Amino acid sequence: MKWQQQKSLATREKVLRAALVCLERDGFHHLSLVRVASEAEVSKGALTHHFSSKDELITLAMEVLLDEFVQTLRASVDDVHAGRVSLDECLDGIWHFMSGQLYMVTLEIALKARHEAAFKSALTPLVQHFHAQLNDIWIRLFPDLTPERAQVLMNLTMNLLRGMGTQSVFREDPSYFNELLDTWKNILDQQLPRGKDHKY
Repeated sequence: MKWQQQKSLATREKVLRAALVCLERDGFHHLSLVRVASEAEVSKGALTHHFSSKDELITLAMEVLLDEFVQTLRASVDDVHAGRVSLDECLDGIWHFMSGQLYMVTLEIALKARHEAAFKSALTPLVQHFHAQLNDIWIRLFPDLTPERAQVLMNLTMNLLRGMGTQSVFREDPSYFNELLDTWKNILDQQLPRGKDHKY
């Protein structure tokens, strides 16, 4: 790859990361291309060379964040099957990821999409692709369950964690959330088959 191409990709990556930082820290209402450019330490002209609008920038930044979560979850499922981590540890990792930047950014974007049909329409294929990947990963995590049952458990898990993420805005109490997560681990455990070949 030529040096100029490498520089362009590096600039693009810096801007996307900066957009996520600004969105998490400041919220969508206060987000601006000028603020993102400042966070990325690039000129506004360099930013607009890569991204034509704030909506495009945020959509692509969200795609990066979702892809990272998918890759992290895939690796965690591989670790479960290899016996390197337990299912409980896998769930801890999901909560750690979702209780940070991922959830807060998702919340900001969801609120914007609720009121802006065009933005929602542009974002919907990305969200649908994300959930399709989650379904595939969860089915792989629980091969002894029917795909339908695995998806139900996945949706229950994700919705619980999203709810916990929302409540964490108003309640900073790690022990409280750990208790909720531990309770869900026990409930989930009761839904799974047992046998010598299972590594949950």
